Amino acid sequence: MFQISEVLKKVPFFRTLSKDGLSFIVERLRFKPFDANQVICRVGDPGDKMYIIINGSVDVIVEAPETGHKKVIATLKSGDYFGEMSLLTGEPRSATVVTREPSEMFILSKEDFDVIVERFPSISLSMGKIMSQRLRDTLRQAAQGSEGAPAALQGSLAQRSLEEVLRICEDNSLNGKVLVRHGEEQGEIELEKGVIQQVVLGDLPEDQAMDRMLSWREGEFVIQPRPLSLEDAQPVAESESRRIVIVNNSKVVQRLLQQALEREGFEVYAVETIGKGQNLVRSLNPAMVLVDTKLPDGSGAEFVTQVRNFSSLPVIVLADTDQAESIRQRLETTPAVYFPSSQEIPELLRLVRSILS
Repeated sequence: MFQISEVLKKVPFFRTLSKDGLSFIVERLRFKPFDANQVICRVGDPGDKMYIIINGSVDVIVEAPETGHKKVIATLKSGDYFGEMSLLTGEPRSATVVTREPSEMFILSKEDFDVIVERFPSISLSMGKIMSQRLRDTLRQAAQGSEGAPAALQGSLAQRSLEEVLRICEDNSLNGKVLVRHGEEQGEIELEKGVIQQVVLGDLPEDQAMDRMLSWREGEFVIQPRPLSLEDAQPVAESESRRIVIVNNSKVVQRLLQQALEREGFEVYAVETIGKGQNLVRSLNPAMVLVDTKLPDGSGAEFVTQVRNFSSLPVIVLADTDQAESIRQRLETTPAVYFPSSQEIPELLRLVRSILS
């Protein structure tokens, strides 16, 4: 007989819990027996339960929409689990699950899961990481030219606030839209490279529409990445040579630099921390980075030093006049680091063109 706590540790958003936390979950599991060939859930059913197999086995079955052909994509046995992602996203079932033999299971309901999340907030952090990874996977599929439209991601505003959802979209430079529903109201937020372009909610002005949607604590959200267009499908080498990452804590400075560089034909990504900047450098392989000296999680000099562990790309450091000399001395042995003579936009553009030419 397996240990239930050991199975729970395999679930991504339960891994951070202590022994007491896992015991708290075990107390909320409900036992249920199933007959052989019994349907546990069908495609499209509400995703409101997670199942842990105690004894027996099940087949996970998908059906091709064009032909109606059914295919077993997995067989799960004692100690396996399924339905965990539905607790996170609230999405309907994506497959049908049928027992192969008489089976016994523990069930965790959505209601009990919500109690667990309230008791152990660390689960919310793990949930955010998982959702962010799912969005990255979806965007990667779109970039690789997968057939059909990229899959949408959805969830509950009770578990993940709209502010958090938009932060995930920003971190992953989403091109697409976020649909938000609350009762009979539905709003829409258009994003380009993770930056909000348009907000629509009835006839409300954009600022009022955004404030209203941010106040919603109940409802659903759907993240819809935009399918890759032919215009987006540039050769990788050419695309990378026009990518620039901005690491700056000021949204105003981010926007000014982004607008100026995009007018020059560059593909620009802006973030505010060292960690996010490093992630973009690793994933995008940009031609250059513009970094501020003061960031929430460190300094521009620290960013340069850390990036040099895995990349030699040129970095422009945006330092105030009274800081520039001390930072120059700290980075004097670091290659491909540049300091503009001023922080005026024309001077920055001149330096960018000079370095990349």
